[in-house]
Amino acid sequence: MDLVKRAGQLKPMLVEFAMSPLFDRELTAAIEEAFPDLIVDDEALLSMVIDHFALQHRLESGVTVVEAFVAAHSELTEAERDMLLGWQDVVEGMFEVTGKDRDGIVLVNLVDELTYRAQSNLGRTAFRQLKKGTFIVGRLVPVGETWMVSGHLLVFPASHRGEMLVAAARQALSHPDAAFRNPAKLAEARKLVAEQHEAFVDRFGSDLIVIPGVEVPGKVHEFERHWAHVVRPDDEPPEPVPMEFPDHLLDADSVAMHFVPGEGMSFYPDYHLLEELFGNPALLARRRYRETLSDLLGDPDTSPEPLRQLAARDPAKASKVFARLLRRKAFSWETDGEALLRQHKPSYFDGTVLPRTVVLSEPLSKALRDARP
Repeated sequence: MDLVKRAGQLKPMLVEFAMSPLFDRELTAAIEEAFPDLIVDDEALLSMVIDHFALQHRLESGVTVVEAFVAAHSELTEAERDMLLGWQDVVEGMFEVTGKDRDGIVLVNLVDELTYRAQSNLGRTAFRQLKKGTFIVGRLVPVGETWMVSGHLLVFPASHRGEMLVAAARQALSHPDAAFRNPAKLAEARKLVAEQHEAFVDRFGSDLIVIPGVEVPGKVHEFERHWAHVVRPDDEPPEPVPMEFPDHLLDADSVAMHFVPGEGMSFYPDYHLLEELFGNPALLARRRYRETLSDLLGDPDTSPEPLRQLAARDPAKASKVFARLLRRKAFSWETDGEALLRQHKPSYFDGTVLPRTVVLSEPLSKALRDARP
């Protein structure tokens, strides 16, 4: 049987399974998060919430609903199981309709700038209202070599192009992984971040500097002006858009400002506590020092480089620090340090860390500039 037709049979079964009493409590919590006033007044949003719950929400058991569905249906063929599990790879975005192709439509995702040929499990009638130049907000899932619409579609006329471009630009900036489905955009971002890292080191002499928290906005501003001069040395640097920083960062006695290679800028408040600790391991007995180190080590989303730099100052003292923290008397930084970092920060070793900077296309960039006050 054609996979798209089979998908049309399996998708309602999956949705019914997701809405069964098995998952009632967790689905209710997901709906209440989307509708905090407990009034479900948006059918399209409700459809997207249920679709996300069925395909992507991680249950308390550790699996997704679609994984549980596949496990509960041993009669599924291998191709059907692969297709269903592949639906966890959802493409969300703002799409421009660029044409129709037999029983499907051709879409360009404004976020990742890739082209998708999509079909519907309801057949070609699902696309009857869509004309070339219109926009849709929705979700796509893979079905073999093509894509299928998943959940409800929001349709906007061509006259909404400006709003769609702004929304796509903001989604790309807030969720870089969505833009990086496009390998070319990922390569472009990695090149840019590498150049920015070099500019940061050129300006400050290192990719990690320690400053009082109150000085963070000024240093960020200084770097942005320096970067603007690197990009356009003959132009007067424009005034950057002010960044907002949390009070706890600005109030910190010290902040490590770190340009993480391949990723971007990170900030570590109370860094002086770590510097003092690695100079005097006995300070680990104090709760504030111990918690600051535990938080930095245990956070999988922070670079291992600050810990490397601290330990490199005196590997013997670093060994004592971690031996006491981990309660492993025989711990040696020189022999065990990298394995410890790999254990707690695997994404920095397996190549999955993504840049935080997205290079917007000119249409998206212009739309965003025009939308700003």
